Amino acid sequence: MSLIPSIYKNLSLARPRTQNRRSQHSFSSRPSVSFIITRSDLLAPSKEMVDSMMPKFIAILRTAMGRMGQKLRLGNVHLVSSKRGWWTKDIKESIWHRGGGNWLVGKFNVGKSNLFEVLFPKGSRDRAPVYAEIQRQQEIESAHRSTDPTFFSEKKLLPPPQPEVPFPPMPLVSSLAGTTASPIRLPFGNHKGELIDMPGLERGGLEQYVKSEDKADLVMTHRPIVTQHIIKPGQSLLLGGGLVRITPLLDENDRSITMLAYPFVPLKSHVTSTEKASGTQIQERESGVESILADGAGTHMSSAGRFKLRTDVTKSRAGSMIRAGVSAEKLPFHVYATDILIEGIGWVELVCQVRKSKRVHQSEPPAEDFTASSGTESGVPTAQGLSIGTTTFAPFGTIQTKDDSTQSSSFPEVEIFTPDGKYIGQRTCLDVWQTWNTGKPRTKRAARPRKPMSGAKKREKMRRRAALVTGT
Repeated sequence: MSLIPSIYKNLSLARPRTQNRRSQHSFSSRPSVSFIITRSDLLAPSKEMVDSMMPKFIAILRTAMGRMGQKLRLGNVHLVSSKRGWWTKDIKESIWHRGGGNWLVGKFNVGKSNLFEVLFPKGSRDRAPVYAEIQRQQEIESAHRSTDPTFFSEKKLLPPPQPEVPFPPMPLVSSLAGTTASPIRLPFGNHKGELIDMPGLERGGLEQYVKSEDKADLVMTHRPIVTQHIIKPGQSLLLGGGLVRITPLLDENDRSITMLAYPFVPLKSHVTSTEKASGTQIQERESGVESILADGAGTHMSSAGRFKLRTDVTKSRAGSMIRAGVSAEKLPFHVYATDILIEGIGWVELVCQVRKSKRVHQSEPPAEDFTASSGTESGVPTAQGLSIGTTTFAPFGTIQTKDDSTQSSSFPEVEIFTPDGKYIGQRTCLDVWQTWNTGKPRTKRAARPRKPMSGAKKREKMRRRAALVTGT
C-alpha cells in the first residue's frame, strides 16, 4: 500500500523497458525509476531468506501494474535493509557512477531518511575531493553565476544548493510522521550528483483513531515476535484492542474448520468471540482487552469488505507428507492463504485448510485478488518500502461446485472491520511464517532423565538383605 499509482505519467518519467530482446532505449532526458523495498529485515532474519522472496515481490508488482507489467523486465527491484546493510552497497555504487539528481520518493515511515544516510557517498579517499578544493570551486561557480545572464535560479520547490563537504549532517531519523518537513539535498563528487530526500507523502491517517501516547507504537521498528492464533467459527481476531477486527466467515456447524492467523504487526492481538469482539471494537462493551482506540473511535467502525484466501500453500504446509512420498494431488485437502495488509502498520497472514470434497472443478487457475481499502475485489498490493507502479486488476477464475446450476467460489473468506472501512489491502501470501520455520536445525533430543533417588537407600538395603537370605 506504499505503491504510488501512475507515477510514470504524473512525473513524466521514462517508460520502463519491456522483455523484448530487441527493445532499446532511445536517448531521453527523462529520469528512470527504481523500486526500492526497504526494511526487508522485517521479512526474515537472514539475507538468504529475503532474497528467496524476490520472485514473489516481482510477481506482486507485475500484477499491480496490469497488462503492461507482464511485459516488463523489472530488473530495477531491490530488497534492501538499511539496518543490516543488505544490498545498500550496490545501490550506493550505482548512485555514484550515475551521478545527476537522485530522488527518494515515498510515503510516511517507509525508511527514506534512514536509507538516505546509508546511500549517500560520504568522503572516502579518492572519492570526496578535498574541502579546500570544494570551496575554491564554489567561489568560481558563484562568480560565474553572478556574471552569466543565462543562468536560471533554482525552483522554489527545492532549497538552495548546499556546500559540499565530505561528511555532511544527515536527515533526522524518527518513527514520527512528518520528520522530514522539507526536501534535503546534498551534493557529492565535486557536484557530480545530488541525493535528495523528499518529505513523506501522506497515508490514509489511521493514527487519528489511536490515543496520542500510542501513535508511536504503530510503526514496526524491529521484527516482531509472531505467534500463531487459532480462530474457530464464531470467533474473531482483535488487533490493538479493536483498531482492526478480522472475522472469518466459517460454517459454525462444521467445527472441524479453523483458521490460523499470524499477525506481523507491532500491535497486541487477541482472539475472542465475535459478539464480544464487536462490542469491544465499537466501545459499547467493557472487556479486559487492552485497547489503543481513542475516545469516540468506535462510532467510525465499519466493514472494509470481504477478502478471499486464494494463494495455494498446500505444498509448503503439507511438507512432511510430501517428503514422505505422498503426492500433493492425492492429499484430501487444500491449504489456502493470503496476506491482509494494514496501511503503515504491517500485515496478517491468514491460513485455512479446505477439504477437497467441497471443491470439484476449477475452470481457471485462481489469481490472488488485491483488495484496496474500499473493500472491493480490486486494488493494489503493499510492500513496506518505496514502490512505484500503475494500478490495474486481474480477473478471477470461477469455481464450479457439485451443483452445476450454481457457480460460487468456495475459497475461505474473512470480513474485516476498521475505522471508516479503510486502510486495508490484500496481496498474494508471501508465506513468511513457513520461511521462518523452514530449515531450522532440529533440537537435540533430551537425555533420559535421571532415576529418582527418593527411597534409593531403602531399596539398596532390602536388596542386600535378600542376597544374604539366599546366600544362607
